[in-house]
Amino acid sequence: MAADWSKKEIKEYVSTMEEVNTHEKLGQFYDGFAPFYDKAVKSFGYVGPSIIATFLQKYVNSKDAWIFDVAAGTGLVGECLVDTGYTNIDAVDGSETSIEVARKKNIYKNLYVEWLGGDNKLSIKDDNYDALVCAGGFMLNQLKSDVFPEFVRVVKPGGYILINMRTKWFTVEPSYRDGKLEGDMAQVEEEGKWKLIERHTDIQEGDQTSETFVYRVC
Repeated sequence: MAADWSKKEIKEYVSTMEEVNTHEKLGQFYDGFAPFYDKAVKSFGYVGPSIIATFLQKYVNSKDAWIFDVAAGTGLVGECLVDTGYTNIDAVDGSETSIEVARKKNIYKNLYVEWLGGDNKLSIKDDNYDALVCAGGFMLNQLKSDVFPEFVRVVKPGGYILINMRTKWFTVEPSYRDGKLEGDMAQVEEEGKWKLIERHTDIQEGDQTSETFVYRVC
C-alpha cells in the first residue's frame, strides 16, 4: 500500500480488524499499520490521547509521577503526556513495529513489547506506577476485561487507572455487549481493588462519543 493512504484505503484496512482475533493476527495488523498510523488516525480527528492527558492532569499533579501507557501503539498518548509536562512514562504494546515507531519519538523511559490478557503477566513489578493510562485499547477484538487484574497489580495503592474508549464499542465488541464490560468493571470495584472516581462522555470524530473512566486503586 502507498506511503500516503487515502481515507478509503484506511477504512478498507481497518475493516479487516473483524478478522483479527488472535494476538498473532493483531500484531500483524498493527505492524502493517504502524508506519502510517499517526497520520491516518489524526486525519479522522481522533482525540482520545489528548482527552486522557487532560484527565490525568486533573488527578496526578506531579509531573515527575511514573505513568504507564498501555496499548501505547506508536506513542500518541505519550506525546500528549509529554506536551503537558510529564517526564517519566513507560509504554507497552504487542506490536513490535508500533513500539519502534514510538521509540524514535524519545518520549518514553522504557518500552515493552508484551501482550496483555489471558494468562499473560507483564514483566513489571507490583505497585510500580503512580498511574496507568489506556486510550484506544478497548475496541473490537482487542483488550478484554481480563486485563484488569494486571492493571491493578502494577499501579500503586492510591494511584489512578484511566481508560478512554469509543462508546460504540460497548455494543459492537461481543465481550462488552449487554453491559458485560461495565459489569466486569463494577465487579473489580466490588472486590475492593479499585474505586470509580469519574466517568465522562466526550465528542470525538464528528458525532462519535467516547467514555473516559477514572479509577483509584485501593
